[in-house]
Amino acid sequence: MSLFPSIRSRRYLQRIWLSVTLLTVVLLLATAFSIMYTSERTVLRVQQRANAKVLSQIRYNVAQMNEIVADTAQTLYQNNDVKILRFAKTDDEFMYQRIAALDTFVGTSSFLHSIFVYNGNMKRFFIGNGNVRALKEPYEKKFSALLTDSRRTPKLRLLPIDLGEEGAEFRKVDFFSYILFDPSSREGLDDALILNVKSTWLFDNLALIAKEDGGRSGQAYLMDAAGVILGEGSEPEAGVSRLAERIGRLTADGDTGGSRVIGSGGHKQFVTFMAAGLQDWTLIYAQPYSEVVGQVQRLRYTTLLLTVLFLVLALCVAVVVSRRLYRPVEQLFRSVVSKTPDAMVRGEPMQDEMTFLSGLYGHMADRVKLADSNLTENRWILKRFTLRQLVQESALRTPGQWAKEAADNGLAVDASGGYRICVARVDGAASLSTREPNDLRLYHYAISNIAEEIVSREYAIEVVDLKPDHLVFLVQRRNADFERLTALLADVQQVVKAYYRLTFSVAVGDTVSECRALSASYAKTLNLSLYKWFYGRGCMLTAETVLKPEFAGRDATMSSELERKLVEAIRSGNAEAAEAALDRIFELAGATTYDDCVHALSYLAIVIKRTVTEVNANKLKPIAHDLYRLHAIVLEQETLEDAKLVFRRTLHELCASRQEARETDAGSFMIETIKEIVQANYKDLNLSLQSVSDMLKMSSVYVGRLFKKAEGMSLADYINEVRLAHTMQLLEKGDYTVNEIMEETGFSNQSHFFRSFKKKFGTTPREYRLKKSLS
Repeated sequence: MSLFPSIRSRRYLQRIWLSVTLLTVVLLLATAFSIMYTSERTVLRVQQRANAKVLSQIRYNVAQMNEIVADTAQTLYQNNDVKILRFAKTDDEFMYQRIAALDTFVGTSSFLHSIFVYNGNMKRFFIGNGNVRALKEPYEKKFSALLTDSRRTPKLRLLPIDLGEEGAEFRKVDFFSYILFDPSSREGLDDALILNVKSTWLFDNLALIAKEDGGRSGQAYLMDAAGVILGEGSEPEAGVSRLAERIGRLTADGDTGGSRVIGSGGHKQFVTFMAAGLQDWTLIYAQPYSEVVGQVQRLRYTTLLLTVLFLVLALCVAVVVSRRLYRPVEQLFRSVVSKTPDAMVRGEPMQDEMTFLSGLYGHMADRVKLADSNLTENRWILKRFTLRQLVQESALRTPGQWAKEAADNGLAVDASGGYRICVARVDGAASLSTREPNDLRLYHYAISNIAEEIVSREYAIEVVDLKPDHLVFLVQRRNADFERLTALLADVQQVVKAYYRLTFSVAVGDTVSECRALSASYAKTLNLSLYKWFYGRGCMLTAETVLKPEFAGRDATMSSELERKLVEAIRSGNAEAAEAALDRIFELAGATTYDDCVHALSYLAIVIKRTVTEVNANKLKPIAHDLYRLHAIVLEQETLEDAKLVFRRTLHELCASRQEARETDAGSFMIETIKEIVQANYKDLNLSLQSVSDMLKMSSVYVGRLFKKAEGMSLADYINEVRLAHTMQLLEKGDYTVNEIMEETGFSNQSHFFRSFKKKFGTTPREYRLKKSLS
């Protein structure tokens, strides 16, 4: 074991310990975080309910205050002294008594700041509170601005008043005003009663209820519909503007209550808000977040401490548990390594104990599979060898020897007799072997499996491939006879054709009662399978359907008269006559035996080759056709019809070549004659297509078409080309004038001569002569 330090390190034990430890740590941390998160959510929900109760109490107090103020205002509004102050047109002797009564009423009330009675007739405010009356200017200015229009003046509601600001947005509230008046059609007001309520009466109430909430340092705020915090002080508290902004957005979105955690001034606050139900005010109760979740923080510390203690304990327990879990693995590992050869142990990669054992097991399993595969392969080879011997050398074995070999190799057939040999040939086997050698073997394997599955329903069957081009079915009857054998084989043909788009022919031999006669039956059936030549692809061949009486005694030799017709047709290039002779030859050959038919076709190939050789010997231009492999190509065909197509195609090509050669010879001779006539008579002014045709005693249309087809130009153009060629030669000599050259070359029209010359050479005759002389 000293060779394997990685084994002594117990890596699998480390993995077990790490797995148990990590699982424990994950579970503990998940539990701890769940507790802390849940506890914080629970504390916030409980605090939200408590804050909601506080805000409900504040909302109730505000509603009560508003009701008291409304009742007091209604009482004063109907008071006779107040009515006189509202409607009087001049001062009287009792005016000061009535004002004194107002002072007394304000002084006896705990919440009233002052009372203002507006007299529209006198354009004057009567003030109930001596201190305010002494400093009435800012008050009268504020109220005059409010009472300018009865349609816009707020009525029957508490208005926060800040004497130091103008407008509707206020932060510091000096007092709340409650205004009563009768509607007027005029722009101003005829009279009005204004009760001013001390702001401290409301804000002290808010602060008192907030402080009674368990002794915590919470703060209650009142926010108007514009999102502005209302308070007594002239300066807002730190972070209040941020709080008002967040809550203002929530109320603007239609949220009438709830709680939020809001950061302001570097600290977080737990804020609960609720609609006051009065003047679109919102009640806000803010608490330091750290104070709210203070108990949760202590719970977190406790949970963290307990988690650490449990982790330490879990590590210790994990060590003990891991060692107990690892003990069976360790014993197994030591047992396997001690009994495994050192060469195999050294060859395995070592990551941990289980990986080592898994790799070793896989290696051993592969070796077992390989051994089993070799054993199966050997059995299949021996079985195949036995079948081949039984089919090809059956006469050398006794029934006892066959029975023993059949039992030893697990053959489906036995030595009791009642056999039939069937030979199956795949159609197109030669092309399959050429294209992909393994394809034919795969098709043989597929045919073997399908045949064994279908035929074995009623008969015992074994399939063996004796040669690359055919399979042998060894079929043995069980109880019944072989009446259903051909039907089952036809089913095999249909299944193979449906699944593989492949056809094959089957030759079914005669019934053999003794195992020693199998070799003779195989030879006879193999010869029978050759008659696929006559019956075509996918046929079913039996002795009853193939060996007919008309096959025997027929002379397959081609008659001299038929041979003469074929030879004459080839020499003359008459394709119809050649095809008629070929049809008669194949009609006679198809009524003979296989050997006689092949002999007749071989002789036919010899006749064709000999005829073409004789034709080529007498011709300057021989027929270009390769006939050396004709005999081999014919013998490679699978059916008589295929061989006929080969011969027919060959004869058509030969006749076409012969006809083309004849036409080419005649045409070439004619063209050469025409050219000789033109070269000899180009000076003749009357030389033309008609004159040439007359010389040849042929139709001008035929001569013109023949020449155009052969030369690609008309005969008139050719005459013009010849004359221009001679013109160029005469111009280069320099001894002739242009007119003399025209006469020498057969041009009768000067304009036609110049136009033709310039079209041919791109210049006039004189310019051409000048260039040649300069060069």
